[in-house]
Amino acid sequence: MLRPSRVMVVDDDAETLALLREVIAKEGHEVETAEDAETALVRLGEWQPELVITDIHMPGMDGLALLAAVREKEPDIPVVLLTAFGSLKTAVDAIKAGAFDYLSKPFIVDDIRLVVRRALEHKKLVRENRSLRGQLREQYRFDNLVGSSSGMVEVYKLVARVAETDSTVLIQGESGTGKELIARAIHANSTRSNGPFVAIDTGSLAETLLESELFGHERGAFTGAIASKKGLLEQAHLGTCFLDEIADLSPVMQSKLLRSLQEREIRRVGSETPRAIDVRIIAASKKELKPLVAAGTFREDLFYRLEVVTIVLPPLRERTEDIPLLSRYFVNKFARTKEKPVTGLSPETIPLLTRYSWPGNVRELEHVIERAIALTPHPILTAEDLPETILTTTFQDQAKARGWETLE
Repeated sequence: MLRPSRVMVVDDDAETLALLREVIAKEGHEVETAEDAETALVRLGEWQPELVITDIHMPGMDGLALLAAVREKEPDIPVVLLTAFGSLKTAVDAIKAGAFDYLSKPFIVDDIRLVVRRALEHKKLVRENRSLRGQLREQYRFDNLVGSSSGMVEVYKLVARVAETDSTVLIQGESGTGKELIARAIHANSTRSNGPFVAIDTGSLAETLLESELFGHERGAFTGAIASKKGLLEQAHLGTCFLDEIADLSPVMQSKLLRSLQEREIRRVGSETPRAIDVRIIAASKKELKPLVAAGTFREDLFYRLEVVTIVLPPLRERTEDIPLLSRYFVNKFARTKEKPVTGLSPETIPLLTRYSWPGNVRELEHVIERAIALTPHPILTAEDLPETILTTTFQDQAKARGWETLE
């Protein structure tokens, strides 16, 4: 059920104004009328309607000129045009000019109700979509990339610079360091932010399935292909495609991906027809690609195509000064989402967290804090809320077990 809205009707015919006012008011909406476009423009700023319905043919400024003025001043307000000269050309001209719809005189009352309902629903969806995009932009804005260590500051600088470009980006770092978060931040702050962000773990799928997922397929291309399907690269048109664990691509898939990037087109499985795509690629890998190139398991030409800009994320053990900041960030996050009255960490928990080496990196720390928030009966997290491994395992123990270099 739509809430009551403000609708402005503009027509130089008094009978038309009276009819439309009556029909729209019975739908529960507030109606303002104007007998000419000039008056409507003055009232537009004062009254701030959510829908404008205007006749095309009026003395002075006509309805198409009013439409242009409304779109310039308030581009989110849908405009419905009225005409006594309905034709295909009228419809085409109206839609090309940016009208939401048009109605031909004499009116059918149900048509008026339907168009008003559809236009206001459209306005509501536009508002909700803008709010959602704002939330996503807020979630992945640079401020939410938590850390103040020198290594992360360098990462932030690179992210800020590359977000303004359309360059291909290669993000390298161990599992759990936040590669997808960085990719989403780049997308959300780029000129493609209104386009889709599509992510795929290229190492988690068999080659035959991965080809269909990336490039799509036509109906009947293989057993089970009962309908045509867009691939993820095609779905990401005008947006960003995030290819995680790119190092795990087979040689055949490396070749096909390289061709798509070079030609800026894809071919669905089972089709010979190329389809143009405009996609920004952000790739990620926990394995270093240069040694794989040297070993001949990763194509050199694809590597250079991907590493236009390379961002290396340091593991958490190399930025231990960020652990207190990250811990407090996750406490606030999960206290809010789980509606628990937890406000911080006790003084003795911070040394315990910083001495642990975090083989799972930021993701592991996040899970530890989430678990602690879920289980604690206290308003402050204490040592007893932490897993036993963090209480008993030292950095040196894990360093020796994993062969990491340590400072003596």
